Amino acid sequence: MAFNIAANDIGNSMGTAVGSGSLKMKRALIIGAIFVFIGALFLGGNVIKTISEGIIPAGSFTNIGAFVVTLAAGLWITITLLRKIPISGSDAIVSAVFGLGIVSIGLQNMNLLVLGFIVLSWIASPLIGLVSGFLMYLILKKLLIDRMHNMGFKDRLEKIFSYLQIGSSSFSALNVGALDIAVATGVLFATIGTSSNTLKILGAIGLVSGIILAGNRVTETIGKRITELVPTRGFSAQMSTASVVFLFISFGMPISPTQTLVGAVIGVGLARGSSTVKQSSIKNIAYTWIITIPACIALSAGLYLLISLFI
Repeated sequence: MAFNIAANDIGNSMGTAVGSGSLKMKRALIIGAIFVFIGALFLGGNVIKTISEGIIPAGSFTNIGAFVVTLAAGLWITITLLRKIPISGSDAIVSAVFGLGIVSIGLQNMNLLVLGFIVLSWIASPLIGLVSGFLMYLILKKLLIDRMHNMGFKDRLEKIFSYLQIGSSSFSALNVGALDIAVATGVLFATIGTSSNTLKILGAIGLVSGIILAGNRVTETIGKRITELVPTRGFSAQMSTASVVFLFISFGMPISPTQTLVGAVIGVGLARGSSTVKQSSIKNIAYTWIITIPACIALSAGLYLLISLFI
């Protein structure tokens, strides 16, 4: 689960840097892996608590349940990773927890209020990302980019922003690590206790492995297949995303950095004109986001019922 989710989510922090040419793929994956590892170890506590006991009450998770949830979400993320489509690991794991809860403890025993807030955050985060990306690039364009271009300093400006984008991507990778460690290990904390630092370290190692060995697939999709990026555009999208994600994880909400970033990249593209956004890529991504929720609910519920027949 950790391997797959990190391979999917590293594109959220490093995709724009690769797409704009600020970083080559290999260097981007290494830098991303370092900051994801740090974020996983030190920033993931609030979101881990939400996933481990916020939806299904503490004490109701069994070892079988935790296994089923991670297996169901992991299978789905593997499928989408092979297709190079950036999905939300948060959507997958929360949907799998919901599917397990329906068949194991019943809908009436789950915390539907927390689930409702999570679903609202899924809807709000890409919209906020879109608006913030649009506004940030538009303001930057009017106050700085157009003036520098008119003075003949276009290349110099983009060079400066390539370094700024590496910084914003690293900040974003910290947030991705905080979210991904919760997505990958949250349900296991519910069964073995939140004091297990060993689990966090193993999860972080899994995240780094996924980034290094398979992180190029979705990184390329986000960086090159939605809209054409240069450092000023990449910085606008990445800084907007990092700020939005940091705000939500502060409240323990397992939002999708993938959805937030895609929203921000679209916003930057729209600030340049709707024709610059590749609508076919957006449709494929959106379709997979939508189908992720019922797919993971069905996979989790079905696997639990199947295993229960033999135990």
